[in-house]
Amino acid sequence: MKFIKSVILAVALFAPFMTYAMTDDEQIEFMGAVTEGDTATVNKYLDSGVASVKDVFFGWSPLLSAAAKNQLAVVKVLAERGADINYRHPITKMTASAHAAYDGNNDLLEYLLQKGADPNIKIRGGVSLLRMAADQGNAETVKLLTKYGAKDDGCKDDKCF
Repeated sequence: MKFIKSVILAVALFAPFMTYAMTDDEQIEFMGAVTEGDTATVNKYLDSGVASVKDVFFGWSPLLSAAAKNQLAVVKVLAERGADINYRHPITKMTASAHAAYDGNNDLLEYLLQKGADPNIKIRGGVSLLRMAADQGNAETVKLLTKYGAKDDGCKDDKCF
């Protein structure tokens, strides 16, 4: 009898997690939609509950992945649904705003800053977003970051990378 109760309890506790776990094919389709700008598919997965804005795949959140591929429309969908704007990759410490600053994507960067992205967040090695943009020669990005309060208090070498 104790065994049956244990099995019932285990099923009751873990069934909700098994129901919403993404298959490999679903994960590939969802993350493909995120990086290719397919907002309809992204919304389909989020609406169904199969995917979440808080999911992380090998250190990459959906928002971080969308920003790395300059997919502003997908970033907006994910941000509006509660994605962590300041999520940092566990190894590189890159954020969505760091990708935007590095790429000089000022539309994406300004959107993220308006949504609360930290303009003074550092990536690996203590590199500031301002320093990253300056090293890339993105003068307009430097102006934008400064407008939102960024300070160049990261690495102090001639070039950070």
